[in-house]
Amino acid sequence: MKRAFRTGQRTVEVEVRPAADGAHEAVVDGRTFSLRAVPLGDGWLRFESPEGPFTACVTRAGRQRFLTLAGRDYVLETAAAASRRAGAHAHAGGQIAMPMPGLVVRVHVHEGERVARGQVLLVVEAMKMEHTLRAPKDGVVRRLAAEAGKLLEGGAALLEVEE
Repeated sequence: MKRAFRTGQRTVEVEVRPAADGAHEAVVDGRTFSLRAVPLGDGWLRFESPEGPFTACVTRAGRQRFLTLAGRDYVLETAAAASRRAGAHAHAGGQIAMPMPGLVVRVHVHEGERVARGQVLLVVEAMKMEHTLRAPKDGVVRRLAAEAGKLLEGGAALLEVEE
C-alpha cells in the first residue's frame, strides 16, 4: 500500500509492504523501517523494530487519521483529502471556515481591511496543532466572525473575503 499523507504543510510519502518474516517494511520519504505491529486495543499499537519498541495511538475521523507518537500529536490525511479540505476552507465567494473543531488563537485582520492572496488572516488551534488560514484571493475582509479565544465547531464561518 502506497499513500501520500499531509501533516501540516508537509506531504509525506508512505509505503507499507509485507516482509518475509511476517513483519512489515515501512518506507517513509525513502527511508525504510522494519516494523512488527501488535494491536493493543482502542487504537493503540505497539511497534517492535530493530531500534526498540514504541507505542502509538491512531484514531480516525473520515479521511483523517490522528496519530499520537512519542508524546506528540499529528493530524494525517491523504494528500487528495488535504487538497479538497484546503479548498473547503475557502468556499465560493471567499468564505473562510474553521477546518475542524478548535480555538481561534490570533486574528491578523479586521473587517474592511484590504488583503492580498496568501496573506495570513488568522491562526486556529486544533488537535494541539496551529493552522494558519490565508486569504484565498485579493479582496476586502467582510463579515468577520472570528475572535481570539473563541472555541468553534468545524465548518463554522470565520470571515469572508470579497473582491
